[in-house]
Amino acid sequence: MARDTGSLLTTVGRAGALFGRAWPRLLAVFVVAQLAHRGVQWVAVQAGAKAEAAGIALLALLVLISLAMYVAMFLVLRGELPFHRRAVDEGVLAPDGMEPGKEHRPIDALAAALLPFLAFYAAYKFLQAEALEYEYELAVHKVNQTVADVLGGGVVSQESTGLQSLSTWLFIGLGVAAYLLRLFFKKRRGGEDGGPVRKLFITYLEALWIFVVAYQASAYIPSPKDWIKERRVADWVHDGYVWVLDQVLGVERIREIWDAVTGFVAAGIGDLWNAAVLPLMWITMTAVIYGRAVHKARKPRVLRWRFDRITHRWQQTPPIVRAAGNSMVSDWRDRWTPVADAFRLVVRSGLRPLLGYFLAWAVVTYLASAVWIVLRDYVLGPHSLAFWQVIDEPLNLVTEGLKIMLQISLLAAAYDRMVGGLAGYLQPRIRAVQGDATEDKGVTDLTAATSGMPDTQGAS
Repeated sequence: MARDTGSLLTTVGRAGALFGRAWPRLLAVFVVAQLAHRGVQWVAVQAGAKAEAAGIALLALLVLISLAMYVAMFLVLRGELPFHRRAVDEGVLAPDGMEPGKEHRPIDALAAALLPFLAFYAAYKFLQAEALEYEYELAVHKVNQTVADVLGGGVVSQESTGLQSLSTWLFIGLGVAAYLLRLFFKKRRGGEDGGPVRKLFITYLEALWIFVVAYQASAYIPSPKDWIKERRVADWVHDGYVWVLDQVLGVERIREIWDAVTGFVAAGIGDLWNAAVLPLMWITMTAVIYGRAVHKARKPRVLRWRFDRITHRWQQTPPIVRAAGNSMVSDWRDRWTPVADAFRLVVRSGLRPLLGYFLAWAVVTYLASAVWIVLRDYVLGPHSLAFWQVIDEPLNLVTEGLKIMLQISLLAAAYDRMVGGLAGYLQPRIRAVQGDATEDKGVTDLTAATSGMPDTQGAS
């Protein structure tokens, strides 16, 4: 087995090479996605002004457009990944039922990556950001319409606007309808292997009902941190902690050192999300999109009789309950199996490639974020407020696009090295200590070197 050599410089170098070869195509995908995002958002506002449910239904398309942008960028780089291409041709690390030379279609990659992407989207509060921006644009549209009606001599009726004004039952109805429609189209004959239009519609329905559930959950369920702070026991714990510090670390200097250490640890734990968890989510989603996976080893079931008893009891349940349960289990397995297999591929690639990737992610993210500061301070320089009001949004769009393209290139390069290490395609680094054995670089055999010399036998 060849040794894995996924170092930081190698990963960053390959990412730079990918970016240099494919940046025009990546930029084209980014521009098209931004235009589509803004266009759908405008249509959602116009539809929401007429029927609020229609606006919410279109709002879920924004999440799908963002995901489609990332998937398209990854697919643009797919042909530039040598280890991935070789693994596909040889059928190495292939999912179940995938023949050599075959890989995910774009629509399959979009559907498979929806679940981890929505988890990332919700964790970063992008779902709430999309909803709040929609509310703002809808409110502006309503105000402009009201002003136009007043100036035109019309009568203005007071109407509630925004997602918060919608009834809970409307949200529940949207979510349930989207989920049932998704099940209906998915379970119909040809639902899984149907055309791209059917699969894209199923993916949209899944994004819609998850969006509705996530928004309702964020509106009614507080974050664990805020919930703990509101409990009285939190005040007791805080007061007890302060009292212990006052008694044990009463000296001011020691207390300052302790506060500095605990603050450093707390900041480190907080930064762990950006340093490890977020990059791990992204590289897992990359493996899901590209479709290579490491399957779980099948272990013999020691307590098989218990599973037989559970299966027997399950067969005794009513048919409608059994059908619903089997559908839920199958649906759950279809969603999470690709994610689990991709995560297993990332973890089993080795500690060195992972650490190199984490460090490269931090470096690339920092450098991409510093581009805006460089452009502002050293390229454009000081200007008037009116200038910055005009240039601020385009400048942010350029820097955001550059950051996304660099991160996508890094993810593709890191994934390709992980596949190369797991498949045994990486070659070990060998330093040339000695030359060819046929060359005479020195005396290695004393007997041969002293043959024919006088008095060698006597000396020996």
